Amino acid sequence: MKSLYWKFAKLESALASFLLISIFLLVFLSAFTRTLGRPINWAQDAALVAFAWMTFLGSDLAIRNTRLIGIEVLTKHFPKVIQKYLDIIFKIIIIIFLLILIRYGYVMVITGMKRTITTLGISYAYVTASVPVGAFLMIISTSIRLVESIKKPAKKWGEDK
Repeated sequence: MKSLYWKFAKLESALASFLLISIFLLVFLSAFTRTLGRPINWAQDAALVAFAWMTFLGSDLAIRNTRLIGIEVLTKHFPKVIQKYLDIIFKIIIIIFLLILIRYGYVMVITGMKRTITTLGISYAYVTASVPVGAFLMIISTSIRLVESIKKPAKKWGEDK
């Protein structure tokens, strides 16, 4: 199962990189052709779709690679046991927040089905689907980090930083 997860993680990383490069190229090409008097009308909308997906995939990558913004300025002065329990509590809060994102993201997808991105001819649900899908992926990554935090002895807390 771990092997499958890490293969998926590599695919997700490659997809996020592809989306970032695509956004850059689409926006640059759109601006360049607009200055030539031949605008590419669909490029901005395609960049919007790519940006929505890249944001949530990139957030999952940040969680997986422990690149989240922390409040270590305060917590590093606490005893290691308290640091460990605070980390566990914060991860649980993150999971609860992500569950809320899934719930309301699903509502956004349903309401977005009725809207159409005119220049692309696709439903706006393709954009809003990034919210529940990305939140689900982040729950998996956060849960893995939560289990690691629970298993790690408090006396070893903060050694890997």
